[in-house]
Amino acid sequence: MIIYNVELGRRFSEISDELHLENPRYLRDFHNENCPLMERYEGDMIEGPRVFIPTKEQIIEINQNIRENNESYYDFPYNGKFSFAYDLWEGTYQISQTTYSNDKVTAIYEQKIRLELEYIKDHNYYFQFTAFDFRKDGGNSETKASTLSKMCIKSIYPIRFIINSEGKIMNIELIKKPEQILSELENIKHYFTDDHAFHYVEKMKSLIQNPEEIVLKLGKSLLITFLFGSFYRAKLGEWTNSLLYHDFSPWIFDADAIRFEFENILCPKEGIDDHLIKIHQKGVCCDHRSLEDLYTGCEYDENIPLNENSIDCEQFAEYIFNRKEFSLQRIEAYFQHFTFENKVKETFLLEKIGDNN
Repeated sequence: MIIYNVELGRRFSEISDELHLENPRYLRDFHNENCPLMERYEGDMIEGPRVFIPTKEQIIEINQNIRENNESYYDFPYNGKFSFAYDLWEGTYQISQTTYSNDKVTAIYEQKIRLELEYIKDHNYYFQFTAFDFRKDGGNSETKASTLSKMCIKSIYPIRFIINSEGKIMNIELIKKPEQILSELENIKHYFTDDHAFHYVEKMKSLIQNPEEIVLKLGKSLLITFLFGSFYRAKLGEWTNSLLYHDFSPWIFDADAIRFEFENILCPKEGIDDHLIKIHQKGVCCDHRSLEDLYTGCEYDENIPLNENSIDCEQFAEYIFNRKEFSLQRIEAYFQHFTFENKVKETFLLEKIGDNN
């Protein structure tokens, strides 16, 4: 037993996290069993200047009792890695991305996507991916340009994603034959006869003749980064924090993705019967490039250190999974870019709305 001096306002849950003790009630009970009668507490708040805490050996024994009683606030994965059920990614999702300037909303983009599992082969998952119901600022635009764009996009889907057992995209393929897509695009010209529509359709046809461009663009999108990024392959350390890892996030439209150093944090249950797993992802920018470099296609070089011109930004995300089956339910992410002129912020939200598991 150890006497631990604490500052006013500390909680047993905070001390438990520091001690790697899996249920704060057990820490409070340990304190109450060993402290003077006048220093016993009933809630989570520590109202005195000290806490009686267990030794490392006692913590191991207490955690064993907690798990035997099924009262742990953490479900730690075997070997530090969660076995996410990627076959249960199948379903329909609502996506929204909101941009802000100085805390004022400047645009809201929404769409729905559908993932349909075709089959599993050689430990790879084959999904059909479709995007639809595109909206801006809450409305379903019926302008000529918007309708043209939707018709062209519809002709390309569905697309096939091939995902490995760790949630990494191995390949993206066009399912329709290029000849079929080209024919559908050509038919769109019957509905739009102006020069703008003609050139737009021709541009889409040139993309289909070079399908690797479509695959490359889609594979580097923010949506795919959150669905199948390095987050899922990060390994927990000794407690709730993961080992540090790196990845690129394409938050800025029409610019290269930004390199971040990430850390995942497994959140405690909100209650013993909490059926959701929450994992927070914190990202600190480690990209030496300036904003102008990102727009002009300057390649990232890990040997170049940060400097006064490097982009200054941060990312935070909360991932929510079904605790029983490790299926994805929700992702909410936040990005902030600090500039001299104003504060640029974006949020991303993905929610499963169909076939919830």
